[in-house]
Amino acid sequence: MAKLDLQIIYHYLKENNLHTYFEDTTLVPVPRSSPQVDGAVYPSLIIAENLVKNGIGNSVTDCLSRTEAIAKSSSKFSADQRNSVSTHLNSLKVKPLIISEPTIIIVDDILTLGRTAYASALLLKETYPDKEIKIFCPMRTRSFNEPESLTDIRRDFLRAGLDDNVQLPD
Repeated sequence: MAKLDLQIIYHYLKENNLHTYFEDTTLVPVPRSSPQVDGAVYPSLIIAENLVKNGIGNSVTDCLSRTEAIAKSSSKFSADQRNSVSTHLNSLKVKPLIISEPTIIIVDDILTLGRTAYASALLLKETYPDKEIKIFCPMRTRSFNEPESLTDIRRDFLRAGLDDNVQLPD
């Protein structure tokens, strides 16, 4: 992700007083579709670390990892071909670390169907039942009819849907 793109995100969050969403939080990056390889790009970790460097969030806790590779979402063109919540649950693990902040924010680079973020939230809630779990994704792949919808910040809940899917806020 280009440095300019991240600067736009920081400024947008601060100018619109949305940085308060990140108060008293640790940011947990969502792993890529395969186990992390040393030296490989890790977009959600880059986003999380740069948010904290810019005063958004308290810390980064890299406690979520992929245990086995799954199909990349970008290689699938329809929702029914993409990984299910169960596939994500079976290929992710949480390394229990001490988290002092009361809130965990899962950071993903792009939200499409919400299945990765939802599975991550379920696993983190199981490991840290006393923590509030939130999700932040700076980009969302959706069809937009109006240009202003690209900066439409959504605050709502992801819910379990039918057939191992996720019900998104809209």
